[in-house]
Amino acid sequence: MFIKQILNNNVVSAVDEQGQELILTGRGLGFSASTGERVNAQKIEKTFRLHDDSVSARFKVLVDELPLEIVELTDDIVALARQALPHKLSEGLYVSLSDHLHFALQRSEENMPLHNPLQWEVRHFYQAEYGVGQQALALIAARTGTLLPDAEACSIALHLVNAGINSTTAKTSQITQLIYQVQNIVKYWFRVDPDEESLNYQRFITHLKFFAQRVIDGEIIDNDDAELFAMVQERYKQTVACVEAINAFVQKNYQHTMSQSEKLYLTVHIDNVIKRMTPA
Repeated sequence: MFIKQILNNNVVSAVDEQGQELILTGRGLGFSASTGERVNAQKIEKTFRLHDDSVSARFKVLVDELPLEIVELTDDIVALARQALPHKLSEGLYVSLSDHLHFALQRSEENMPLHNPLQWEVRHFYQAEYGVGQQALALIAARTGTLLPDAEACSIALHLVNAGINSTTAKTSQITQLIYQVQNIVKYWFRVDPDEESLNYQRFITHLKFFAQRVIDGEIIDNDDAELFAMVQERYKQTVACVEAINAFVQKNYQHTMSQSEKLYLTVHIDNVIKRMTPA
């Protein structure tokens, strides 16, 4: 590998034998080095192979400004997430998460912790991502000696959610809020408390995530399920009435009218989950 650009004493941009640009980190990796010379492989500690040119450009700007410790923490947390989560994560996570960690640690030093208003929702609706967030706090404490508040586990989880659906923080907040609202409508309608450990509840929440994302994106699915929905209307009258209340809510607050297919799928998921709920 040959050095393409020296970003700072610890970070260089390099090109491998296939012409692929890499971002390499390591203590002293760029010190006394020159553009065009071979990289000292013994000093390489982390290798970032980013395929998105725009993400790579933003990441190069960021790593030039951040402490090496933050860059390496970011890579280790992303590795934890990739092991724990079943879906792919966008490369933009390296940029958003490293920037967040830097400011989170700065705020901690200045005794200015931030409360996450979606803390309850993230813990309940994104349990896998929240689990990675908690592992990240332990890793940050071990590396830096700073134990960040639990709200930061939720913030890290939201970055993982964003990277999973290739969204933005504002959009993810809207999606999370809508999941919370729909779940509460079901809870109030049937006067029950959800069994959050049940498989049916987890399937329900997964369905709500995709439903909420479609609502926020203004997308509608309609698979011509009129005949099946008519049968469900007859069989699950109370659940269908709850779904119609949800439809009225999203019409008023999100300008989204549910199709018969959306009503059908939501009815089935709600009916499955309320069977395992206990009266509130």
